[in-house]
Amino acid sequence: MIAAYVGLAPDLAEVERHMALALTSREPTVAALIDDLGTFHGKLLRPALLLLTARTLGKVQTSHHQLGAALELIHTATLIHDDLIDDADTRRSKPTAHVRFGNTTAVLLGDYFYTHAFALVASQRNPDAMLRLVTTTNVICRGELHQQCVARATDTGEAEYLDVIYGKTACLTELAAELGALGGTPTEIAAAAAYGRACGMAFQIADDCLDFADNAEKVGKTLGTDLERGRMTLPVIRLLAQAGSRRVQLARGLAGDASASELAGLRQEIIAGGALESARDTARAYVRDAVAALQGLPAGGPRDQLAELARFIVDREF
Repeated sequence: MIAAYVGLAPDLAEVERHMALALTSREPTVAALIDDLGTFHGKLLRPALLLLTARTLGKVQTSHHQLGAALELIHTATLIHDDLIDDADTRRSKPTAHVRFGNTTAVLLGDYFYTHAFALVASQRNPDAMLRLVTTTNVICRGELHQQCVARATDTGEAEYLDVIYGKTACLTELAAELGALGGTPTEIAAAAAYGRACGMAFQIADDCLDFADNAEKVGKTLGTDLERGRMTLPVIRLLAQAGSRRVQLARGLAGDASASELAGLRQEIIAGGALESARDTARAYVRDAVAALQGLPAGGPRDQLAELARFIVDREF
């Protein structure tokens, strides 16, 4: 078990129970589809952020379990759609939804997760939580669209990249910590949100670096899709920034349909030239920002676990 998760098992089990209840369907074919999908979530990072933040400010309540379930349903919906867009074959060492059920069913399945997340939060009759969830989901969709619009745009700079990953990833981890802090002081809520935002930025940069890993089986998902699709992730942006006179040549390869051997060469250059390690250093810097933000929350075991969880976000990859 991850050290940061010690003592969370009962609460995470409740999150899973609420997820299962939310997805229950009286339609046998839909129920069979959900059942066939099986364990579709990973380490429940977002619910863990929410639960640990709630523990720093008091005790975890049923509303926290439900909010954690809703966040994980939204995250899972984005993964189902992302895997289809990327034509990825595996996720957590299992065939992806579109491989198993077909493209149309995968799209509808992701939509099913989204709408049931909204219904779960609406049932709490908490307008503030509902508004934040809907607003964040809109930001996620905008971030995904932004990423697609700048694919193969080799003039993409770091500021635009950071805006994209905030939208597609960090805004949801920001919301997780923020919802866990509801009921706290404005200073505590702001500190929790800053912590969650920095964690999300670190997570996505680390995930983008993971695309250059050697062992897809160990990682548990299809690798190399970002480079193949010309996505301007931080390692690629850093490579172009340090390329000097070779920038034009490298940019042409990224902007067009490079061959497998050309992509392999680019990958090796990103690794050997230090661009990958430079991006990893940036992820570690965001982890330090996350830990620093925790000073705005009450000291104690749960806050220490939040700090450990932030470190795990990067250490899990490297």
